[in-house]
Amino acid sequence: MLSITLSEKAYEEYRLVAAWKKIPVSTLIRQILEREHESLGFGELVKRATAPTNESADFVEFEAANGGNK
Repeated sequence: MLSITLSEKAYEEYRLVAAWKKIPVSTLIRQILEREHESLGFGELVKRATAPTNESADFVEFEAANGGNK
């Protein structure tokens, strides 16, 4: 379960679209979030977030240069 706070304007616009589509607001927001999750842009963010940081790479290089972990 997830709780989010929307501006009044955003909520009103989501409510209008949900009413037009005859679906609950929560379903509309879930669809929008899932569509964003499947986008290439979000995939790139996940790659960045899961890539090793420079600090980790520097530490590995330091250990290798100093004979590894003894």
